[in-house]
Amino acid sequence: MIKRTLVAIVLFFCMTAGAAERVLLVVSSAGTADDPESGYEFDELAQAWWTFVDNGYDVEIASPAGGEPQSEERNPMWAFNSRFLEDETAMAAAADTIPLAEVSADDFDAVFVIGGSGAAVDLPTNTHLQALIADIHEKDGVIGAVCHGPAALVNVTVDGQSFLAGRNVTAFTDAEEALFGEKDGDGESLESAIVAEGARFDSAGIMQIHVVEDDRLVTGQNPFSTALTAEATIRAMGGEPVARSPYRSETTMELAKLAVDKGLEPAAARLADNPEGHEPMFLAMLGYYQFAAATDEDSVRDALTLMTLSHPYFQHDSVDLAMASAHERLGDIDAARRVLDGLLKRSPESEAARERLAALAE
Repeated sequence: MIKRTLVAIVLFFCMTAGAAERVLLVVSSAGTADDPESGYEFDELAQAWWTFVDNGYDVEIASPAGGEPQSEERNPMWAFNSRFLEDETAMAAAADTIPLAEVSADDFDAVFVIGGSGAAVDLPTNTHLQALIADIHEKDGVIGAVCHGPAALVNVTVDGQSFLAGRNVTAFTDAEEALFGEKDGDGESLESAIVAEGARFDSAGIMQIHVVEDDRLVTGQNPFSTALTAEATIRAMGGEPVARSPYRSETTMELAKLAVDKGLEPAAARLADNPEGHEPMFLAMLGYYQFAAATDEDSVRDALTLMTLSHPYFQHDSVDLAMASAHERLGDIDAARRVLDGLLKRSPESEAARERLAALAE
């Protein structure tokens, strides 16, 4: 009798200890093979998947249509992507997503909505997802969303009221959309749609890592915010994420913030101490696109700082031309000439550099 009781106790604790909480990742089905950039953001899916899996959660992936939805670029340069691409379980889940119509809120403790351009297309109008989000929230579950993922929250109602009304929320901003988005200029922006629901939109600078927590709703601003948004979702579920080393994408964007906030010198010193821990190409890209959109001297100066920071480690003719133009706009003609001279030494066939030098000599 005592032996049977002990066995029963052991079995009970084994069963309850093994009953991990379950998280549903939601991706868009709007993407097509002809236009992969209209799909979901693979970088975000990979980061969210590993954040929850590495913390012991059972994870499933769902989409409006089910099956294998189209993703945006699957860039193996990021460690979280290469790990996902090499993992049979992860790839099988992404290739055979559950149709949202077949998902029950009773089976999950949290839902986390992945972004990408497609998320703003088919997720806001999916009634199954709207009901799922409302039901999980009503049963004290947690809702997380990142980048364009908060588009799924726009038409959700709880007790006849907008789910977002009065909440603090972030998402891919209008400024980020203007630089990096796929919008054709028609229709309401995601930021505007969230504000129209009565939410308080809370954002940081372009592509800066930013997470907003509002009770059991957690949102992240852009792809670089994904891992920290997922970790904040775990905390909202009552857990504590395991310690990890920051991803290279995270350290890169933190370096960009340091450069803009504190100047080139401390950022350059940090990069020199650990060049392998950052991605200079992304710093250059960020500065290049920010310069293209710059409307005042401060924004020109910030863009130039990012391009200059990356330059010892990454060179590209278009970036050098932008750097020269930035120096020129700031009135430093000698610096503009030095950049163009360096470009011609590296790329003597650059007619654009020769034309710019000739114009500066006039």
